[in-house]
Amino acid sequence: MKYNIIYTSPRHDRYLWNGSSLDKLAKNGQDVLRFSGKDFKEDEVSNAIKACKKAAKQLFPGDDELKVEKVEVNVSE
Repeated sequence: MKYNIIYTSPRHDRYLWNGSSLDKLAKNGQDVLRFSGKDFKEDEVSNAIKACKKAAKQLFPGDDELKVEKVEVNVSE
């Protein structure tokens, strides 16, 4: 399985972790998340989440409850 790493800001804006920075996602009302860009394998998720939290803390230093989650990417084979 592959995953995207998503950070949700205190204002409920969502950001995709691309491996080096956070890209703001447009609000489009979709229930199912389908993002292009960097995806992570299961064994990479833990480090990706740590790096994402570090970047989010720099962008939003007042966010004491960083909400970072992995979202499964549907991959057709």
